[in-house]
Amino acid sequence: MRRRTGVGQQDDGQQKFTGMRPMEPPPADSDALGVTTHYLSHFRKEYTRTRELMKKKARRSTVGIAALNGLIAVLGVAVAAWRDYAAWLGLASTAVAGVVGVISAWSGLMRHHELWQQRSLILAELQRIIRNVERREASGDDRQLIAREAMELLDATLSQDASNWGSLSRTPLTAAVPYQPLQAPAERPQE
Repeated sequence: MRRRTGVGQQDDGQQKFTGMRPMEPPPADSDALGVTTHYLSHFRKEYTRTRELMKKKARRSTVGIAALNGLIAVLGVAVAAWRDYAAWLGLASTAVAGVVGVISAWSGLMRHHELWQQRSLILAELQRIIRNVERREASGDDRQLIAREAMELLDATLSQDASNWGSLSRTPLTAAVPYQPLQAPAERPQE
């Protein structure tokens, strides 16, 4: 018997993730920089995927609301043109307005537009960290030092994301580290 797939499920029966996917462990023979680049690659891939997903949802809800508002306007004109059907057209207009309300509430609750923007900022930061790691590795800097500093930047970036998400969702995450502007290791003042 073939298994039915519903909304949010893929053909293989696995749940479709809308949030961050679990991370695979790094290869066993990796050094510190290999582990760090494994984590950086994973998060870059996940933030790219979730950014595109949030962008699609934000676009769909915005365009859907605009189209339905246009339909309400057309129904308003139709009421004036066909008085015999005014009650039915008014009922249809009210139903469409209800759908607009539901979509607006859903969009406001899920914050797709804000999440799209937040994911874009975090993705840009991850790409900056990756570029810095690649540049420093190519210039022959110590691999352990590169790995340690990149991991610190990654942790700070992920903490910043958690803190930002807490403020977006109106649920502060107490364990999140407060945002501090990130500096590349080469830009840090020497202590």
